[in-house]
Amino acid sequence: MAQDADKGPGAWWKALRRRWQARREVPARIAAADEAQLMDELKREAARAQRHRHDGVLMLLELDPWTRLHQQYGQECLQALDERLDQLVRQQLRGGDWLLPLPRGVWAAYLPCTDPLGALDAADRLRGRVATLDYRWQGQALPLSASLGLAHWQDWRREPQQGADQLLQQARQALAMARGAGCNCVRAYAAIPSGRNRYSGTRPA
Repeated sequence: MAQDADKGPGAWWKALRRRWQARREVPARIAAADEAQLMDELKREAARAQRHRHDGVLMLLELDPWTRLHQQYGQECLQALDERLDQLVRQQLRGGDWLLPLPRGVWAAYLPCTDPLGALDAADRLRGRVATLDYRWQGQALPLSASLGLAHWQDWRREPQQGADQLLQQARQALAMARGAGCNCVRAYAAIPSGRNRYSGTRPA
């Protein structure tokens, strides 16, 4: 009986509707997987920072014109641009840093053994590289800029899950501050740590 029902006049439409709904759900599943992967990485860094008493900074980079470019030029343009930006960001990172692309033109980078002042310097250099990137689509030059939010470990003695949650929320708040300041800038949740500024604005090699 169930097989007969599947062969009714509305079966084709129901199957098409199921496929359409599944396609709509794919971006949400991808975003959730990226978020879960990011949290897993941050929990590992929290445990490492706690064990070795190291500084570390989470950097969130957001491409400012992502929505506009998506509306005007479509996904193919953005996919090529994402690959270009991903390569550019990786070129600016050290061997111990890691980078994780997130949905909608956002990248998360973690900078271990880096104090807030050193991270600010690295982030501003990266912002400048994005702003001067010569990117063209179908012969047309597309001006680019990026906003960056930074957060460092406030209390790495916390349980890793709590520490990772705190770090991510603070980096998101800093990114929102950069957006609120007009974009194309860097903002940090806390620029100077209390009593743990070991590197004085440098990033050791």
